[in-house]
Amino acid sequence: MNLHSFMSRGLHRVPLAFLALGTLGARAAMPQPIVETIVTEAVNEVVRIAIPTGQEEPAAVRSRLRAPDRLRTGRLSRAELEAPDGTLTRLGANTVFAFDRASRTLQLDRGSLLFHAPTGRGGGTVRSPSASAAVLGTTIIAAATPDGGFKLLVLEGRAQVDFTSGARLQLGAGQMTFVRPATGGVGAPGPVVNFDLAQQVRSSRLVQGFARPLPSRARIEQAVEAQRRAVGQGQFTATGFLVFTATSDTQVNGIEAGGPDADDRLVGEFTTPQRIALNSGATLTSARLPAERLFRTPLLVPAAESPFLNKESDVLITGLLGQHVVVSTPTLSLAGWGLAGFQLVGRDAITFTSSTQFTDLAGVDYLRVFSPRIAVAAGASVTAGFSPGGASTFYFDADEDLVFDRGTVANAGGGLILQSHSGALRLTGAAAQAAGLIGAPTVIPGSINFDAPVGALEITGSQIRAAGTVAALGNTVTIRDTRFDLSGSFWADATDTARLDALTWNRGPGDAVFQTTAGNLVDLRATAFDGFREVNLGARTLALESVRFPAGATVRLVSAEGRLAPLPNTGQSVQPGFVNFVRDVTYADKPAQDFVATSAGGTGRELTQISVTKPGP
Repeated sequence: MNLHSFMSRGLHRVPLAFLALGTLGARAAMPQPIVETIVTEAVNEVVRIAIPTGQEEPAAVRSRLRAPDRLRTGRLSRAELEAPDGTLTRLGANTVFAFDRASRTLQLDRGSLLFHAPTGRGGGTVRSPSASAAVLGTTIIAAATPDGGFKLLVLEGRAQVDFTSGARLQLGAGQMTFVRPATGGVGAPGPVVNFDLAQQVRSSRLVQGFARPLPSRARIEQAVEAQRRAVGQGQFTATGFLVFTATSDTQVNGIEAGGPDADDRLVGEFTTPQRIALNSGATLTSARLPAERLFRTPLLVPAAESPFLNKESDVLITGLLGQHVVVSTPTLSLAGWGLAGFQLVGRDAITFTSSTQFTDLAGVDYLRVFSPRIAVAAGASVTAGFSPGGASTFYFDADEDLVFDRGTVANAGGGLILQSHSGALRLTGAAAQAAGLIGAPTVIPGSINFDAPVGALEITGSQIRAAGTVAALGNTVTIRDTRFDLSGSFWADATDTARLDALTWNRGPGDAVFQTTAGNLVDLRATAFDGFREVNLGARTLALESVRFPAGATVRLVSAEGRLAPLPNTGQSVQPGFVNFVRDVTYADKPAQDFVATSAGGTGRELTQISVTKPGP
């Protein structure tokens, strides 16, 4: 059972954007503020962020979101919330959202939401520096783009949009508008565009991606039928144009087929120079980056240019583009570009032919090497010279195998993420170093994340140095003959099997947790857990050999049968479904079975310090 996902989401810190939904028409009775909502559905990564502490915890179904706390969803995630008066809010992927405690105000920092307020309940309000929209008894989709723009689509009912410039628009079902951001944060009004309401309803995950239907589904179906009749009567024409951006400088009158809540819609224009840069090779032989390949306008690569870059770019791209980027220089300077998030993007591949250090990173908090294939020459080191003690992110993001053979990959001032989406992640005789913390939201905050969600994660004969927690994820996780110098905890999660052998630890002061889970087998050998206050192991079968638990540690062992296998510490064969103490498993230098209750298969000779149980509900 996978207990954690270590993939980072929404890493790039970007300007906030807001949208306002208030009462439309005549003044109604004073609506009651929405100070609390209940999570009715949560898919994948849904996190509650406590304000003002910033503490994060998973937002499970039936948990409550109280103003002013925020809710954050990750990539390919979504959530539904319902207020006591029946007001419904659905959040799409990569969204940060909150209610104001004193009013019916929705704050949409980024991402997309569907909002429905029952008639007579007062609607709601979401503020924007660019515009405000007013609705009552209406279902809308709103989306805030990271560059300061927004989109508003009306699925049923009517809405009024007031722009900061003083302009005002009225929208009906099947109509949308958007705000194009501008310098100073005041966006230019977009046109009113008719979109294909039937297609939008069919394809939108905010409409169709939840267990229960929308309360307003009958009204939406009526609006869809009304638009069909209008098209049949020649009142509207489906132009085939896609209105996919909130930042377009061109008025686009057409049909939106994909929806604003799709991960790849709310992006800047993909220009001809960007297309040329992405489809031509680049060899970097000096510290100075070529200006013709550097782009400051955030964009998401269209799927037509690169399906992988499009699908996996949960961060809007700013930085250097190339088809195959070859790095053959000892330093790469980012001085003078003014980008808080910088990405080295290769449509096909990125190759480091020798050791390289990224320098002049003042003002940069996120540096990503991003391509389907990333190759680092054997023995080469790739490092990011962030200022010591910071919270920045150095991120390798590949689709195929990502291999570090000797050499070093390091962040001198922040955290490190190494990720292969579809292949293996391997470190052999290498060093991975993070002198600070990852500066982006992650499920398990820490210093280093190793991530191979569908492939093999293999670390052999290496040295891992981290100023905080180390987290590892893979279909299989194999770590052998590796030394960890860390100041935080260690977490490993394998879909199938985790094999840990001959691990050594140099831990700083403070509490720490060691946790490893796997769907099938955890095989743990030749490891002592000095310095850890908790050790948690869970899988269908646990096999332990030459393992030392220190006195005073809390040890939790979970297996399918929830019992020790017979004849512990006698070299017996591993029995599936059991916790197996094969040989030389001790607690406080005594046989570990003596610290397990007799009901779980131990001898119970000592005070029970090791719990052996089945998985919880």
